[in-house]
Amino acid sequence: MKRWPLNKAYFWETAPFFRILLPFAAGIILYERNGTRLISNTVSVLVIIAAFLLYGTIVLLKKNTGFFPAITFLLLCCILFFGGYSISYFSDIRNNKIWFGQNVTSQLSYLVRVTDFRTENETSYRLPVSVIAAIDDGKITPVHGKAFLYLYKDGPMLMNKGDSILVPGKWLPIKNAGNPFEFDYAGFCRRNNIFYRQSCSVNELRLYATNDPDNAPYIDKIHNWCTTQLETYIPDPKTKNLIEAMLLGDEVNLDEELRQSYADTGIIHIIAISGGNVAIFFVVISFLLWWMKNKKHLWIKYAIALPLVWFYVMMAGAQPSAIRAAMMFSLLALGIMLQKNNNSLNQLFATAFLLLCAQPMWLFSVGFQLSFVAVLSLILFYTPVFKWLSPSNKITRLLWGTIAASIAAEILVAPLVIYYFHTFPLLFLVANVLAYIFMSIVLVAGIAIIILSFIPPVASFIGLCTAWFGAFFNKIVVWMQSLNPPSFHFLVLTNIELIVVYTAIAGIVLFFMKKNKVALFTGLPACCLLLVLFCQDEWTNLHQQRFVVYNTGKVNHTELVNGKTFSVLHTDTANTRKIMYAIKPAHTYWQSFKQEKSTPNEITNVQGKTILMLNDNNISTGHFHVDFLVINTTKRIDPAELKEIFSPSMVIIGNSLHRKQKEKFTRDCSRAGIAIYDVSEQGAFIID
Repeated sequence: MKRWPLNKAYFWETAPFFRILLPFAAGIILYERNGTRLISNTVSVLVIIAAFLLYGTIVLLKKNTGFFPAITFLLLCCILFFGGYSISYFSDIRNNKIWFGQNVTSQLSYLVRVTDFRTENETSYRLPVSVIAAIDDGKITPVHGKAFLYLYKDGPMLMNKGDSILVPGKWLPIKNAGNPFEFDYAGFCRRNNIFYRQSCSVNELRLYATNDPDNAPYIDKIHNWCTTQLETYIPDPKTKNLIEAMLLGDEVNLDEELRQSYADTGIIHIIAISGGNVAIFFVVISFLLWWMKNKKHLWIKYAIALPLVWFYVMMAGAQPSAIRAAMMFSLLALGIMLQKNNNSLNQLFATAFLLLCAQPMWLFSVGFQLSFVAVLSLILFYTPVFKWLSPSNKITRLLWGTIAASIAAEILVAPLVIYYFHTFPLLFLVANVLAYIFMSIVLVAGIAIIILSFIPPVASFIGLCTAWFGAFFNKIVVWMQSLNPPSFHFLVLTNIELIVVYTAIAGIVLFFMKKNKVALFTGLPACCLLLVLFCQDEWTNLHQQRFVVYNTGKVNHTELVNGKTFSVLHTDTANTRKIMYAIKPAHTYWQSFKQEKSTPNEITNVQGKTILMLNDNNISTGHFHVDFLVINTTKRIDPAELKEIFSPSMVIIGNSLHRKQKEKFTRDCSRAGIAIYDVSEQGAFIID
């Protein structure tokens, strides 16, 4: 008897949230790129209502033949697209009528509350604050919004999390330094609804109310109590700060050099609270419920674990990666409790959709993207990779499972890591295996210290062992970091190259997994195109010549880029750390990270243009025409004299002049008819 022919379902039919997520994410992207300049929110809402009514009419009339299925599909996509756009509009605090940024003036004072722990740099403390009220001649107006408060280190730092402070109205918009290829800090803050900052001394503040620990939320009290136990029983500060970050989400005190070592070896993901933490937390709960051995009672374990997992995530600061992991766990738990089959791929897309409904700008978060792609890669590739070997021993099988998970995750994560961080850890396989073992032991030890803190000798012993183990593992991480070739820290993928890489991966993987020839004939040309793009980049980098004045510190940092090398023409030797932060992205993208040792020359020719750097020792008389004049001196200069001697097309000023000098010099240049380029305001000056 012949069987009824079956058509194999495509993955978007077995994972319907994929088709929901795509148009929804497209609406979020449109809003982020254009705001309300292209489409007003009123138009968006009207389109949603009209599309919904039309869709409901077609469904009620049961029209499912001809063009009607396609029309209903397009209507659903339209609803989701404009739904993503409207949700982004309502989540943007600039559209809130009581946002304090609607009317920022220096005449007002503001009442703010410190919302998180302070971070410290060389000259100031940074306090994240929530603006509560604007005060004008005693009149208090409730306002809303987040900002950053920078306090100079000119007095004792007495402000703590939860304190309420009166601050002046010296708010300034957050903006980037304008150096080439720098991290878009202003965009990052904008997507987190932070648009303003101010710098002031401690003497300009007034403490309005101190934080009362007794009135803190219950969840904060538990968080603080857990932190106290870890600080009490773990003697090594680095290990203690690391475990606080991994277990409780407190990354404020994490050692920056140690963080960089973890990033360079590809195991930075174990620091953020994510799926690994939730899995270990569930294992601990299952261990405590060991007496429930019947599989029929498995749903009870998940029912008990579900609220505890969410409580843990909230206590740990509700990081995006932690919320994603908790959401995934919730969908898995609900599926088991309701006796439903679980589709991991659909769960992942559903989790992303629900998270973006709550926080649409998470779509542009690097952590969210890496977390999502890592789980997607594990779902798609873990089983095929694990089948490469079939170890019979339990320990060997467990070890191979960890290795297979590391390989599977890296398939889709590696291009994104190179794209964002310009590095690839050569020993990622070894590092990830050791990291998962370390994370499991350390997290269980941290939980044990907290639970057993009422038995001080036991908690002290566990803390001592944990400190020794953490210090030993950190040494291994630093050693593995040293083995990575220097060139592996300057890798670059452009937007087009990233798309081509993923196209090549998709084609080749589909060919090996599904034996699809069309996929092979897509993947191989993508590989060839990628090689062509790399050759084009190399040719461009070898033939480049650039003159750059960076926006750094109090002294101009000027470089000449020739091919794949650079030479420093003028710099501030006392501020090397800040300068490296400013110049490394440019060196990475231009592939000019090798310094050429040459004698600095005050006169430079680039692309047929003559550039003179005016230092303290080369102000002269006579006439010498230059195209660009870079002011490095702090001496008083007469622009009329500069025009007579050098007749420059443009004068470039940077951070060498203080504010009043710069204002007067700019006015004098304007009167003399000389064009001015201010690096501190307009960003880096580049001739290429």
